[in-house]
Amino acid sequence: MNILLTVQETLIFHDYPQLFVAKDKIGGLQLCLAIDDTPQYISVALSAARLQDLKLGKIDLHSVFAKPELGAWFRVHLTDKNEVLAEAMPSAEKIPTGWLPMPGEFLPYSNLLRPETFDVVKVSAVAKEAGMNPTLLRQYLSGVKHPSREQALRVQDALHRVAQRLLDVQFV
Repeated sequence: MNILLTVQETLIFHDYPQLFVAKDKIGGLQLCLAIDDTPQYISVALSAARLQDLKLGKIDLHSVFAKPELGAWFRVHLTDKNEVLAEAMPSAEKIPTGWLPMPGEFLPYSNLLRPETFDVVKVSAVAKEAGMNPTLLRQYLSGVKHPSREQALRVQDALHRVAQRLLDVQFV
């Protein structure tokens, strides 16, 4: 049985997506990993909490794929129509160790806060949404201070909430 997925976020991109998060029709998350140069992918279902731990550097990629929360892996295929299809692998099929990320391999961290991100939104409004001091956010943007992973994700989540409210606006 194939499961139709929608790409939500690309976490690593080199020539094509190497690692991305996809969502199924009922909101379940899949973390998809390229396993060779064709590209072919494997994926595991994961909770929002585990994805957050991965992004915060609390767990490594190896742990996510070697010990999936549901105990199952999926083969993922990208179609010509830019669709993502996941198919459960038989439980007897073992994942080759060469497909798994190395132990201790974490997501690369890059500063998600760039001044151009805020051209159309006031910094003070984003800071308020994130529950932080606007001066501190301005210091992050100018490079005077550098946010922790948690702070960067806090600002990112605030931006996403602001953006969602903008998407919800309808003109009749």
